Amino acid sequence: MRPLRNTSEREFISMSQPLLLPARTAALLALAAFAGCGSLGNNGAIQAVVNERVVGMQAGDFFQQFDGTWTRNEQGDGSTSYVWKSALGPTQNSGYYGLDERTCTLHLVADKKGRIASVDVAVDNVGRVSTSRCTEVFKTK
Repeated sequence: MRPLRNTSEREFISMSQPLLLPARTAALLALAAFAGCGSLGNNGAIQAVVNERVVGMQAGDFFQQFDGTWTRNEQGDGSTSYVWKSALGPTQNSGYYGLDERTCTLHLVADKKGRIASVDVAVDNVGRVSTSRCTEVFKTK
């Protein structure tokens, strides 16, 4: 029979040394994280959907048609810039009732006549049934 080893003789992994992942594993984890956000490869397509629906609309018509919150900032050249965030609706998840935070946020610029001249997708969260909330809000049916 071998004698029992003393606890002080045991080898332990030092917690001061970080666990290193191979570069390939780290890259795959990063890719998976971005894919879940809907931010890979389709930003141009999302921007095109939003542009098609929004550019050229009167700003007042936009805010009336697409409920949500916005901030307004008058520019020195007579244009107006807006930051718009889609409405937060109620959601029911496993008995918890709260706000649905799957939102779309846009930066809009309206010309002197109030027509939306440009729009940029600022935040596009995962949607209710797709990877893009902005596409869900602005895609024509």
